[in-house]
Amino acid sequence: MKHWFSISLSLAVLLSAKVLAQNLVPITFNPALVQVQTGSDILFTVEIGSAVFSMTWTYQTGDTLGLWTQNGPSDNNVPQFQGRITISATQLRIRAAQLNDAGFYTVEVVPSSSTGFVKNSKSVELKVFDPVVGISLSVPSVAVEENNVSLSCTWTGGTEVTAQWKKDGTTITPNSRITISGGSLVINPASRDDAGEYTCTASNNVSAQTSTKSLTVYCEFTLTKTRGG
Repeated sequence: MKHWFSISLSLAVLLSAKVLAQNLVPITFNPALVQVQTGSDILFTVEIGSAVFSMTWTYQTGDTLGLWTQNGPSDNNVPQFQGRITISATQLRIRAAQLNDAGFYTVEVVPSSSTGFVKNSKSVELKVFDPVVGISLSVPSVAVEENNVSLSCTWTGGTEVTAQWKKDGTTITPNSRITISGGSLVINPASRDDAGEYTCTASNNVSAQTSTKSLTVYCEFTLTKTRGG
């Protein structure tokens, strides 16, 4: 009995070693992170280092989107993606991207039996953004040295938007006088040297818009004299 158990255990170890020795079919996504704007096509491209028997695509919700085999593709008509999916031997295409399409997509690849590889799976992340639109930069019509001067950069659309500021083509660095908070730039107190051309660029990972305005900083004495006639 003990001898039989020893043989069984040895066989189990050998079988486990054989399974571990099998090579997982290599899968590479290109690009490794997919980023698109709403309304555009989403394209997942896989590079596989062997002949493929089948590929199955799933979304992070657990829904199986579709399958590709050597006999051709099939679409599972998942409600969220219905009418938008095309599957080929190397790609999953989803038309007209929506914000709620963002997340992780997984492909499971079953290689042809003659390759010596075993099935493998890999996931890729999709990020979807509304593009930046409607940027506008506001500067004060009258800015006086030694006073507080505020510039405002706004946009009417876009998700995960950040703003970058430049003066005369050079990036503005916050300091004891200059405060930047998103689309707001405050200079306090202003000096004559702050006059120039200001540029605000609102951007996210897939789009950008820029607006430029000139700022004139007046000497308080000159402005008072002008107003007094």
